[in-house]
Amino acid sequence: MTLMRSLRTRLLVVLTLMVLAAWAIWIGCQYQQMTRQQSGLLDRSLRSIAEQILQSMPGDVEAVGAGPRLRLPHDPAALTGKFDNLHFQVWGLARREGIVKSPHGPSAPMRADFSTGHADVVIDGVPWRVFAVSDADGRVQVQVGHDASLLHHELKRWARDSLVTALLVLGGLALAVWAVVRWSLQPVLRVRQAMAARETLDLTPLPEAGLPSEVRPLVDSFNTLLQRLDHALQNERQFLSEAAHELRTPLAALLTQAQVALHSSDPDDTREALDRLIRGIERTSRLAQQLLDSARVESGRGEHRRQAVDLAQVIEMVAQEFELVSARKRQRIVLDTEPCIVAGNLDDLGILVRNLLDNGLRYGREGGRVEIACRQSPEEGVLTVRDDGAGVADDERDRIFERFFRGSNGNGERGSGIGLSLVARIARAHGASVQAESGIDGRGFGVRLTFPARGDPGARAEGR
Repeated sequence: MTLMRSLRTRLLVVLTLMVLAAWAIWIGCQYQQMTRQQSGLLDRSLRSIAEQILQSMPGDVEAVGAGPRLRLPHDPAALTGKFDNLHFQVWGLARREGIVKSPHGPSAPMRADFSTGHADVVIDGVPWRVFAVSDADGRVQVQVGHDASLLHHELKRWARDSLVTALLVLGGLALAVWAVVRWSLQPVLRVRQAMAARETLDLTPLPEAGLPSEVRPLVDSFNTLLQRLDHALQNERQFLSEAAHELRTPLAALLTQAQVALHSSDPDDTREALDRLIRGIERTSRLAQQLLDSARVESGRGEHRRQAVDLAQVIEMVAQEFELVSARKRQRIVLDTEPCIVAGNLDDLGILVRNLLDNGLRYGREGGRVEIACRQSPEEGVLTVRDDGAGVADDERDRIFERFFRGSNGNGERGSGIGLSLVARIARAHGASVQAESGIDGRGFGVRLTFPARGDPGARAEGR
């Protein structure tokens, strides 16, 4: 909820500030424009009224004097109108005396200097806007004025009302945005609740119904990752189950042979039990090594440590390790190599060759041979390992590289089903293709691996 609340808050704050800033700019511009318009309108009104009053005066207005004036039939204070705050004065310029003026207007001249035109003056501490005009002969001057503070009050009242309206509209808009954001994020909230309610190892895909298009790619990425994790977890569960079974069986056999050797009084039986014990230890050691190699390859630790590796040198080093193993069954390891440079991890490629050679020697016939060859062309590097043993049935070749799959070979050897699957995984990690084929002279079993040329983009690890 913290993330979602933060998202809603960010949207609300950003949208509110943007609308508020836009509204403030609009009100400021409108205030300035209305001030100019009202000021211009007032100036034009003052001039028009002053000129009309002047033209309405009789030619002998100076003789009228400042005697009593006519009155309205009722109290003028009860009247309100557009020009209630507008006042005028008519002055005789010769003696600077007042001839006539509006009721309730100032007694003193609104323009004490009797200049013509517009002017801002202060009368009794109040700002006024005044316009004065004289007749053509310079005998009479009409002065018309307006309390300027009233205009400012009117503009301030308009600005205040506009601001209140803006705040009310902004509040409604904020509520609407909050409601829309909350409604839009409900599917995301459901996804979060679904994740919180899950068991630790529940990796089923997250629900995608109703998700906004902006969030769907993220959930799709999560689902893809969950699918990959589920696949990896299933593989690990199967691997651990099979590994436990594979280790439990030889350990029980080792214990049995050790007990036989311990309690036997016949030297021949003791020796036979010890021989079986040694073979069991070798098999268990080989299985443990394959399990460790498999875990190392699965972790991908060598994926980013790629370098130029000569397969011929790797083959020679591994062949030397298996000299004693091949001598027990009077087998020969025949090398037919030439420099073959591929881009890869030296340790992983060593594991690959070691498992291929071990598989060939283990399932090859006694007194037979195992051939290892590598060739390189500008386009690819090819590694082949072949033996002359019992081979693999045609209908099993498609499955021979599956983990824990054991072929029905005829030489009595019982493998773990890890070696060739490990070869296939390392090959895929190096962008190489792997295929099963016939062995030496059409008999036995062979494996052919084709590596991309060094530096080829295909040499990068693909998904395992």
